[in-house]
Amino acid sequence: MRKILLLGLVVVLLYATVNHKFLLAMAYLHDSDLHNDAKAVTLLKEAAENDRDRKSAFLLGYYYKTKKYKIMDYTKSHKYYLTAANMGDNEAKMLVAWNFYKGLGCEKSVNKSRDLLTELAIGGNDKAKEVLKFVMRN
Repeated sequence: MRKILLLGLVVVLLYATVNHKFLLAMAYLHDSDLHNDAKAVTLLKEAAENDRDRKSAFLLGYYYKTKKYKIMDYTKSHKYYLTAANMGDNEAKMLVAWNFYKGLGCEKSVNKSRDLLTELAIGGNDKAKEVLKFVMRN
């Protein structure tokens, strides 16, 4: 039992070491001090751009897309979702495909949207299959 607990602790510590910027940014974004948002964005940008952390890139895409943080910038949102997608995040690929379809933060391109959705659908993503049907009809 001690070995299992020790192994669990090692896994948590390794995760925290690798993802400390992401975890600290999450803490900043969820506290009540709005001044910490800028700190969180800085940490997420460092993690996404320097450490190639796709979760940080995805969270930046969300940050710039939602009214929750009072900063709406679809161009930055698309940029960071695209970064996460290029790192292999399939949820980000779905959002990038939708952005291309609607022209949100990027030039509208039904072809790019279709290509991304097709790639995801071939990979077995059922949601992408449904969205692809919609995109092909419209």
